Amino acid sequence: MSDRLMKVLTRRTSNGQISMWGTLHLSATGATRGGWLCDSWTEAGTSAAHMLQPRVHWLDKKDNKFYVAHINIPLGSIAELQIGPLDMEIEPRRESFLRTTLAKWEDEYLLADGVQVS
Repeated sequence: MSDRLMKVLTRRTSNGQISMWGTLHLSATGATRGGWLCDSWTEAGTSAAHMLQPRVHWLDKKDNKFYVAHINIPLGSIAELQIGPLDMEIEPRRESFLRTTLAKWEDEYLLADGVQVS
């Protein structure tokens, strides 16, 4: 039986010209730890040298690694999330921004709700 994940938190932020959103998903059964679904990009007007195209990732709580994620939204049906391979080409600037922001959001969630995530 696969684990059912519940979305427990959604946030969005910008820092300069880099922006992101993220949703924290935790296990409903305790079988897994869950993770973060997130997207990041640079805003219009960013120089070509600093441009980050939008890219959706899954940060797995089990191994703390970023995987490429694809959201398939078929017409008239339920959306499906496909977790792809480990993202071996994630830009250091993107990864740093994602890790720092997601850790901050998770700490805020844990403090506000008194939840334990291992």
